[in-house]
Amino acid sequence: MSFEEEPPTTIHTEEALSPRAPWSFLAPALPGGFGRWGWGLMAGWALVLLGPSLGWAGHLRRAAGWSALPSHWGEGISARDIWELWVNGGLQHRAANSPTVHLLGVGLVIVLWCGWRLQAEAGGQKARLGSWLLGALDTLLIGLLPVGLVGWAAYSALAWAGGLGIDGLGWMAFFGRPLVVMATVAALNLQWWFCRLGRAAGLSRGYWAHLADSFLRLWLHPIQWGLVNLGGAALRALLPFLVLLLAWRLGGGTTFRVWLFLLLQLAVTLINGWLMGWLLRVAAHFWTHDAAVRDALAALKEDAREA
Repeated sequence: MSFEEEPPTTIHTEEALSPRAPWSFLAPALPGGFGRWGWGLMAGWALVLLGPSLGWAGHLRRAAGWSALPSHWGEGISARDIWELWVNGGLQHRAANSPTVHLLGVGLVIVLWCGWRLQAEAGGQKARLGSWLLGALDTLLIGLLPVGLVGWAAYSALAWAGGLGIDGLGWMAFFGRPLVVMATVAALNLQWWFCRLGRAAGLSRGYWAHLADSFLRLWLHPIQWGLVNLGGAALRALLPFLVLLLAWRLGGGTTFRVWLFLLLQLAVTLINGWLMGWLLRVAAHFWTHDAAVRDALAALKEDAREA
């Protein structure tokens, strides 16, 4: 009687613990965008982007006796005009108390905190301020240089292509360079998200293992994360640009048109806030699965070492 030896098993044969790429989490992260933290994130973005527009119009009306918003929507203003308004119009004396500054600051605080609460909840972690701050320090340590170098190389390549005098390359550089900057910031944010989630989960395998895992979660999938960052930046920039283009073409001769443009801007701002929440959930789901895979691998290595 013969016994066949069973082949060794690994965690890769288990579907729940098989490695998965970032794109596989795009669909699972779609639900859950309208919870309390999701709505808070969208409200914060509304304050960040709409607050300066409304606050600046009201500030001009109070400080200079007029507001250019209803009558000259989309009309260009020169640097000399801005200087005259700022110096001779007395605006600089009231800038510190401008609603623009207050709304922008409050909006940023709401965006950052609600985004962290939303992501921590999606990742099954507790949102602590210490994890948020220490994760930012970890990002400076492992993310600033590599992400900055890649962004600088892409930006320089587009600038060189735009200087060749070819119309197509010139337009590509014109639109591509701002997108590269936004995608670079998005990549740094993504690295921060991984670091702060790792901090929130605790450093069970040590600090250097935490840094290595956080670094590899971004750089083992450079194409997929790069396209997510670039596509997200392009979409978030496209929607407000379309509203601005419509406002420029139609003009703002009536108060109704001005309010129409503001409402459209509000709509696309809320959409952009939801998109940011979606990306936060994608990163959280990916981190949760990747952490489980790495913990299981570490446990297998420890068992093999003991055997």
